[in-house]
Parts: sequence; C-alpha cells; structure tokens
Amino acid sequence: MAVMVYEEPGTVISNPDYKSTGNTVKLLRIVLTKAESKFDFGYQTSDYYIRGGWITISPKTFIRETGGTIKFTLQKSTNIPFGPQKHYFNSTIDWSYFSLHFPPLAKEIAKIDLIEAEPGTKNDFNFFNIKLKDHAKSDLILI
Repeated sequence: MAVMVYEEPGTVISNPDYKSTGNTVKLLRIVLTKAESKFDFGYQTSDYYIRGGWITISPKTFIRETGGTIKFTLQKSTNIPFGPQKHYFNSTIDWSYFSLHFPPLAKEIAKIDLIEAEPGTKNDFNFFNIKLKDHAKSDLILI
C-alpha cells in the first residue's frame, strides 16, 4: 500500500488545536509539504529568570502519530539551537520565533504528538494530540 504524502502546493494549519506541558511556548503554524513537515513556534520569556533565561531544543526531538510508535526525528531547526547550545535572552519581555523541521507526513495522519523528552517536564517542549485534519484552520499554499 502506497503512503500518500502532502503534495505541492502544501497545506498550512494555523493555530492548530493541541495540548502541551508548558505555557510559554505556542505552536503557531504547521506547514506540510512533500519535502517536509515544518512546525512554527513562538516563545515568550519568563519573568522567573533574570533577563528571561534561555531556550534550546533537544536534537532527539521527534514527532509520531498520536497513539503510534513510529518516530520521525528532527532534521533541522531554525532560530533555536540544538542542545547543549543555548539562545540567551536580554529581557523578561523578549519573544523568539523558531521552526522545527521533520520528514514529510502521510496525508492519512489526523493527529500527532511532538515530543522533546519522555516522560517530560513542564520545561520540555512536548505537544500532544496536534490536529492535522482541521480544515477550518488550513489553507493550500504555493511554494
């Protein structure tokens, strides 16, 4: 059985529904194409840390179909370093926008999880039950 992936033009899902372990990072958009699955985030610094602290992403971060076992590992990141390197902020009101890039997903997948660490803590960027099939929030894109 052939697996159907997103073709050009791709699909953009804005403000997807999901559950997460933290509240300072927001999943803003997902771009699904035949070349990749890209997840765009916004991160707001915390006043818990002097000058806002820092962010990093584990190179072991992966996505998988919700309830599934097959993992698709992170291929690259944009505007966020792989650990142990860190991006340090200058204030407690800074924002950072970054993207995580994964292999393309099959069109049949309705929900996925994005996991930085298992079992994870409130500081890990873990997202669960991310809806990919909410057509009210998706648009075709031309790349």
